[in-house]
Amino acid sequence: MRIDAQVSHDWNKINQGIKEKLECQSKVYLYPGLNFALYEICLGLHLKYSHKRKIVKEMGLGNHLRKIELEMAKLGVRFKDQFEDDMKKEEKACLAYVHDLDDALTGELFDHIETLKKIASSKMYRIHVAHHLFHTRRAFVKNLSEYDIIIASLDPGHALVFTGEKVSLPTLSVEQIPWNFQRDFKKVIQAIDRKSSLYQKEITEFENTLPSGATPWFPKNMQKRIYDRSVVVINDADGSAFVDLLHNSLQTKKKYPGEHQDFESTSFCRWHNDSWFKQAPDFERSPDELRGLVAIDGRVLHAAFQECFTQCLKQIRSLSE
Repeated sequence: MRIDAQVSHDWNKINQGIKEKLECQSKVYLYPGLNFALYEICLGLHLKYSHKRKIVKEMGLGNHLRKIELEMAKLGVRFKDQFEDDMKKEEKACLAYVHDLDDALTGELFDHIETLKKIASSKMYRIHVAHHLFHTRRAFVKNLSEYDIIIASLDPGHALVFTGEKVSLPTLSVEQIPWNFQRDFKKVIQAIDRKSSLYQKEITEFENTLPSGATPWFPKNMQKRIYDRSVVVINDADGSAFVDLLHNSLQTKKKYPGEHQDFESTSFCRWHNDSWFKQAPDFERSPDELRGLVAIDGRVLHAAFQECFTQCLKQIRSLSE
């Protein structure tokens, strides 16, 4: 037998434990993944301020807004790419400004400081989305302005939300999830403690000496990126097939999409997601580049791996002929 109810205080207990762990002054909340957090926050703000029917977005590659845009549109909320010139009018009509701090796929860093300056004096909510930054430099979650909301992804099943003093988020369903302090707190602390090392020297050298058939994703000397990964395009080939060759050659195991691993692709065969390919022209990229995109953890870029990379490249080219 069972009682069909949830323990209501475990979520708050987990949040308090995270706050103490991070020595954080702002409010912090645990959510089951970035997409869940982003959707519940946008919907919650809309329910609280239903007269505001506009959200301005500046996002990188990724599908974390796709479903949210569709569902919010049914409620009369439209996502726009920029603010109008009349900021007083915008403040009355605009629910929030949401932007990526870094790219979900490539780790590129985005500088939206001009937009943030434009709305600095307004009472508009600013939703900052961090896909990888928390694992490399987490100081950014400690200095929030009054209307800031930071969503920091930890792994596929955990995201932290930090809020400024003037942010009061309605908890629609996150508090009703069957959280278990004994089980979940340990998992989230493990996710928090995971840190990604940076390998700028190794990545730069690798990308500057790529063999024929592979092209760096970023232009040479690109600085606005997280140097935890090398990002390359396997020309005229499927990135997922190339990653399979790497795993077979190195006798490593491929994990489920979204988990931390040494190699990853954005191929449709891997993710069954065509939204990235539709986005490509907006970023002056081609769908073929997304099809061949491969990200490689910087820690594996030693000489033996580079030799394996070259051999796998020759193999996939021969298979494509």
